[in-house]
Amino acid sequence: MKLRDRVSLRIKTIRKRRGLTQDQLAERIGRTGDAISQLERGRSLPSFETLERLALALDVPIQDFFDAGKIKGVKGEAQHVKLMAVLVDVARKMTEKELQVAVQVIEAMASEEK
Repeated sequence: MKLRDRVSLRIKTIRKRRGLTQDQLAERIGRTGDAISQLERGRSLPSFETLERLALALDVPIQDFFDAGKIKGVKGEAQHVKLMAVLVDVARKMTEKELQVAVQVIEAMASEEK
């Protein structure tokens, strides 16, 4: 999956998790609904200014729109990108103690698969 596609998918996933329509997000960042649609379909690339506005409107750091790339052995890369975006979003809302438990659970699950 190309970087453009991963960024587009993450923007869409985070927007949906916030319960926003494309038009609502567009209004928050001073763009049109069509512009958001173009971004989410990978038809256009966001400028640095638009990325900053998206991050503020969606209450996420800009780096949440990017990821480390392909993970070994993962089928369905688009689904993986969506799930990673959700996982990071959920983790941001946890207390430190809750996050420690979540990391232990995820590590245990990952070691069982090997």
